Amino acid sequence: MTLNATSVPFADATSVPFADALSVSFADARSSCSKVEDSIECLEEMAFRYGQAYDSYLSTEGSLQQVWSSDRSGVFAFARLGRFVHVQGGLLAAVEDRPALLREFFEFLQSHRYVATFYNIGEAELPLFRDQGFQITKWGEDPLLDLEDLTWSGHEFEWVRRQANYCKRQDAVVTECRPEDYSPIEWSELMDEVRQIASECLSSKPQRGEVRFFNGSVDPPSWDRRRLFVARSDSGHGRIEGFLICLPFDSGKQWSIETYRHRLDAPRGLVAFMIHQAVNRLRDEGIQSVSLCLCPAVRYERLPNDSWIIRRCLQFGFNYASAFFDMPGEYHFKSRFRPRFVRRFICHSPHASAMSMWSIVRLSSVLDLDFGKLFRNVWNRFTKPKTRRNLAIPQDRETRPARIKGQRPVRTEAPPEPVSVS
Repeated sequence: MTLNATSVPFADATSVPFADALSVSFADARSSCSKVEDSIECLEEMAFRYGQAYDSYLSTEGSLQQVWSSDRSGVFAFARLGRFVHVQGGLLAAVEDRPALLREFFEFLQSHRYVATFYNIGEAELPLFRDQGFQITKWGEDPLLDLEDLTWSGHEFEWVRRQANYCKRQDAVVTECRPEDYSPIEWSELMDEVRQIASECLSSKPQRGEVRFFNGSVDPPSWDRRRLFVARSDSGHGRIEGFLICLPFDSGKQWSIETYRHRLDAPRGLVAFMIHQAVNRLRDEGIQSVSLCLCPAVRYERLPNDSWIIRRCLQFGFNYASAFFDMPGEYHFKSRFRPRFVRRFICHSPHASAMSMWSIVRLSSVLDLDFGKLFRNVWNRFTKPKTRRNLAIPQDRETRPARIKGQRPVRTEAPPEPVSVS
């Protein structure tokens, strides 16, 4: 084993110190990525080309360690807390190179006695993890919008059209902002406003800061292929009311809407309007699908030899812990776009435990709480129960009919149209 890079600082590591972000080789490798900057650039290319989930491109923010295969054909990006390793972005390698990559990584884990957790793994890759003895647990479902035939017409998209039309009547306009179209001073001013909106939106959440690891930064060190869409008032000439950030994966054939924020006094339905407009732009460019990012704990299933502690904690969180993280509300909102839901899994080696769970809680700062805001959230749940009576409830998964080319699939698991929730 050879360590062959200097450390890369993690700017936001306040609650939990990340280990130095090293570029690690399984064996002596004649690497073309000998410097940290080159290594991050190589990682960006791998995440763009071979990423298979919405979080693949999050690994490029420079805050994670890298471990490359001996022939540099694949890479993992991970955060480590003690002996617990949390991998972000999955298997970043070509399909034919993934079995060897995972085997080498498994040997790497065993030699260091690390406990590893992979997130957002798709069903197609589960046999590779089973072959290496990983414990597999249902994590949630990823809502995907198939863009080829998406027209927003029909009753099922009535709510989306209503939000979009209302925002248009309020003279809101969504535009894409690229760093190369702005001077350094103009871009800095724009990002100041973006950070201000993110801070304002955070004031309504119980956490003291942004959730790390699972969520991307609103101001990454480098934008690379990230795309920023902003909604402005006054026909595009006023202040920024909200923004969203899109990340690519699967060689740019798929994108994710990973982050969206809005001012607390923004027009009603602004986030839905921004998603509607960004999806239209991506569809016009020939993009195949857009991920709205994971809905955790949706249709939790008991799998053979899965982790009962993870399954029970997800079940409890979805049903009873919305004051901490509103998983039912998140599912309700994303279901309004009538997506195709795709299973995602957590893979553990050798197995999940209370300590491995606690390490990701610390790493992500999800329980770094402001108890004043938490109390207000809990109080609102009791004093305004009517606003949550009509949340969409995930139905049991049904077998889907085969899709005929040129025909929209029947969305058998889409919930009935609920009323708007404030």
